[in-house]
Amino acid sequence: MSTPLVDGDAAVRLAATAGTGRRAEVFAESWVLSRVVAEQDGLRLGQRRREGMGLSLVTERGVHHRHLPWLASERLPLLLNDAARGADVYGPPGADWDGPDVATDTDIATSATLARMVGVAAAEAGAAYPGVTVARVTGEFTERSTLVAREDGVLRHGAHAHVELRVHVTARRGGATARVMRVAGAEVRDPGTLATSVGDEVIRAAARAAADAAVRDLDAVDPPAGELPVVLAAGGPGALLHEVCGHGLEADVALQPGAAYGGVLGELLAPSGLTLVDSPRAPAGAGLYRFDDEGEPAASVALLEGGVLRSYLHDRRTAAAAGTRPHGHGRRLSYAYPALPRMSCTYVVPGALAPEEIIAATPFGLYVESIVSGETDMSSGRFSVRVTSGRLIENGRLTAPIREATLSGTGLGVLRDIDLIGDDLRFMPYGYQCNKLGQFPVTVSVGQPTLRVAAMGVSGP
Repeated sequence: MSTPLVDGDAAVRLAATAGTGRRAEVFAESWVLSRVVAEQDGLRLGQRRREGMGLSLVTERGVHHRHLPWLASERLPLLLNDAARGADVYGPPGADWDGPDVATDTDIATSATLARMVGVAAAEAGAAYPGVTVARVTGEFTERSTLVAREDGVLRHGAHAHVELRVHVTARRGGATARVMRVAGAEVRDPGTLATSVGDEVIRAAARAAADAAVRDLDAVDPPAGELPVVLAAGGPGALLHEVCGHGLEADVALQPGAAYGGVLGELLAPSGLTLVDSPRAPAGAGLYRFDDEGEPAASVALLEGGVLRSYLHDRRTAAAAGTRPHGHGRRLSYAYPALPRMSCTYVVPGALAPEEIIAATPFGLYVESIVSGETDMSSGRFSVRVTSGRLIENGRLTAPIREATLSGTGLGVLRDIDLIGDDLRFMPYGYQCNKLGQFPVTVSVGQPTLRVAAMGVSGP
């Protein structure tokens, strides 16, 4: 992906002709996803490619975007002319979306490396217990090169690659069945280091954790129902705050009339020990990008600091509307879409309590280990999320595993009711695919220490 995508100087000159008071961005992209899937009937190899270019024009009438599913510097003026006429055309770019399915030496080498990683995970999980079936292990290597050229002369070239393994395990005993997934991933600074980017010990640990959880969950009981304390385990359950708070803090949502987090900057929304951050460069060794899809440097943003709402997540357009500076959170699914304010890696700064202390301080409640999906009304902040793995807390101890459960409430209520914060910050890099206004899937990471929410609605699935 080292070949220039389009003529950067020509793209900058074109963007500069957008007109006084207008912002223009040329965005060119080349993206390759290599995938190996191991299932019971063998290995499947695949690759998806896309490349193209788009131009977003921000005027007093709104955002106008035009794109083409190929790279051609000489066609850039066509994009600007169409965007200037208000021709909004974005979405999946049709027949050229997948691009040619061409295997090269590099593709073969990448597939071989992914197949080895997948094999390590499958062997570890499959040998863990009698009755455990490795339903599927997926290894994905994503490479993305971008170019951003703007009306103010900014020209950015970006490149990012990461690898992700997802281990799906099924355990059966009698009539009981339990299914569990675990994820491991890392940033790949140089494609030549893919083979060592995720160590075998990390892969085996993820596979073993999936097998352990699946066997344990064979003895699952129904979750309790009602308002009760919920302890969120370190790591992946950070998806709750992503879902129920993070979207509401994206500036295009927060600045709308009647928004749940509108007009409360500077107010105390959570206990003084809570600091919520979004950083595209976190965690170390598994960042998402160095420049966003508008060419802004990736910056760490304290959304809440000491419980006080300090900032929203901005792209260039919302920052201009709010009279502040953008901070590198303009993201887009592909060249076919305009940028939007989006989360990257959202996490809670650790506190001072050991996780065992938080559990011991909870006479009865729910311990959440995995959250896989949810729905949030971005204006009101009301949510429901699905818990796929967890345990009961009884007399300050973890006891029986639970079947799937649903958590519900409001984002503001969750923030208000966080009362205990652990010291065991963990991340789940590249663990979730986020949807917003049809731009799906955009990869995000989450992280948190063990947290307790004093009261949250709990029900069956």
